[in-house]
Amino acid sequence: MEVHHHPKLNHEKKAWKEYLLEGLMIFLAVTLGFFAEQIRERHVEKERLHNYFASMVLDIQSNVTALDSAIRENSAMVTKYDGIVKSFLKSSDTINRTAFARQMGAIWYRGFINRNETFEQMKSSGSLRYIDDFKLLTALMQYVRATNFAQYRTENFELKYYTGLFVPTMYKNYDLSCKFFLDSAYTNHPALINPIISNHVDILKGKDAENFRQEVGGALMLRLERLRVAIAAYRIGKYNCNKLKQLLDEYLE
Repeated sequence: MEVHHHPKLNHEKKAWKEYLLEGLMIFLAVTLGFFAEQIRERHVEKERLHNYFASMVLDIQSNVTALDSAIRENSAMVTKYDGIVKSFLKSSDTINRTAFARQMGAIWYRGFINRNETFEQMKSSGSLRYIDDFKLLTALMQYVRATNFAQYRTENFELKYYTGLFVPTMYKNYDLSCKFFLDSAYTNHPALINPIISNHVDILKGKDAENFRQEVGGALMLRLERLRVAIAAYRIGKYNCNKLKQLLDEYLE
């Protein structure tokens, strides 16, 4: 009778060590692959962030140009309207409405529309989380708030008053001939104004003059207040634009 000996325990012990080693190698490979992918992804995001910042500089330059234009034109209106309102303070029983209409000319609204396409792309893509410079991130958030607020002042403060009260008040207090001076097509091309309009004389007296002074003067006073508040918001927006642009220029160098 033959007796066969099977080294079963030795084989099982050897297999267990091999399985453990293979499992460890797989774990290390997966871990290293994970970290490699993280490094690659972060490198790609850094390059993308660089491109976003270069694009944002263009947005900022566009916003600064628009803000400069709005500040300049609104400041000119403030100077003009302030002089007209002060002239109403002079004691007089009459008002030359035609001369007033010529002096006022076309009435304008000059607002600000924020260019923020790059920031919206960064926000939707999640790229903001890769900004590891706290100073730069803070300046970016302040820039966004300031430019959004400047546009808010334009749309929900100055524009609503301009279209809802100022323009209707002017049209209400002008006669038909004076209304031609509200149209830039005529004020910019005097040849289009026929002799009847150019020779028009319209003198308000007594109660009519007082009503005109109160209604138009009141509308101008409120317009001045709205213009000054809008200009202040535009200047804050411009300050934050320049502050962020300086930091971005340093980052992109």
